[in-house]
Amino acid sequence: DRGWTRTVGAIKMNAPLQPASNMKCSTSLVALFVLHCCTALSLRVGTRSSKLAQTQARQFQEIIERRHEGIKATIIPIDASGDKTGAAAEISTQQLPLAIQGVDFTGALDEALADGIVDVVVHSLKDIPPANRWRINVEEPRIKIGAYLGPRENPLDVLVSREYKSIESLPVGGKVGSASLRRQAQLLACRPDLEIMNIRGNVDARLTALDRGELDGLVLACAGLKRLGILSDDNTSYKCNPIPADVLLPGAGQGIIAVTCRENDATTISLLREVDHHDNRIAATTERSFLDSVDHLSPWSGRPPVAGLMTPPASGEELWHFRGLLATPDGTEVLTVNKSLNNNNCNEAAALNLGLNAAADMLTQAG
Repeated sequence: DRGWTRTVGAIKMNAPLQPASNMKCSTSLVALFVLHCCTALSLRVGTRSSKLAQTQARQFQEIIERRHEGIKATIIPIDASGDKTGAAAEISTQQLPLAIQGVDFTGALDEALADGIVDVVVHSLKDIPPANRWRINVEEPRIKIGAYLGPRENPLDVLVSREYKSIESLPVGGKVGSASLRRQAQLLACRPDLEIMNIRGNVDARLTALDRGELDGLVLACAGLKRLGILSDDNTSYKCNPIPADVLLPGAGQGIIAVTCRENDATTISLLREVDHHDNRIAATTERSFLDSVDHLSPWSGRPPVAGLMTPPASGEELWHFRGLLATPDGTEVLTVNKSLNNNNCNEAAALNLGLNAAADMLTQAG
């Protein structure tokens, strides 16, 4: 178990919380005992230093402190290597998409977590690499996703523009900003005439490029815009219209906040389990298992774009629906797969199998 920081009266300790060897009690009971006996229990929460990342970390902070009154969560910003390049703070136009550049937004936080500098890390789930490229776990499992916070924000992408309301309405040869290979491939599949700009930077910087007339539109995640307040009803500066999933399928995990912890930290795992959102775990498990398999085993060269979305049953229905996608970077070839799962049989194991079966079908199509 990890070394919690505990304050009991005037005594401060950094000792691991472990049940005595002669005590037959669950980790959950140990955690509850500590919460009742300690006047304060500090949980160090790692996050990227961006505005959006810290907004998400504060959301987790509020949830965990509301769930456990004895916990004081402290947010610790950590610069990821992708942020240190400066491209996350200032606008930049790159020749290569992010996936090909190998930009890393989790490595530094993963190391801080594994080394005990922080106790948990809050991520946008879509930023966590597929299993075969999650470097911290390559040699042995060191960290894991302990909770998926809920409810899920709108997982769709959004076209942000001053003039245009849809991908179809953009002018011939229009300039659209996105550094996501997944978005670029799907945009070109439906509008091969578009000029895709590999534009990077935080949201404010990208909007500045739009204001200067350098772009006709930006494609961004609806969830991030909503959490930053840009999709609020009183914001009339931009036209922000969600792009239907049959035009632009979201990335796996988009709209879900994930909280990672150490694999051997039973106390924290137990605490995170209590704030885990069931429907988000089902969706994330399906989407991530599909992504992990296709990204690792695709016969296509390079790192072809992969997308996946698992949606819960609509009102009055019983089926979860999954749609997966694999494309060539230029959008000239796009493969899709569709699966469903009855809500009565919907558990984590069934969700995992659904994602794996969808990936197997996709890989068969890909040859």
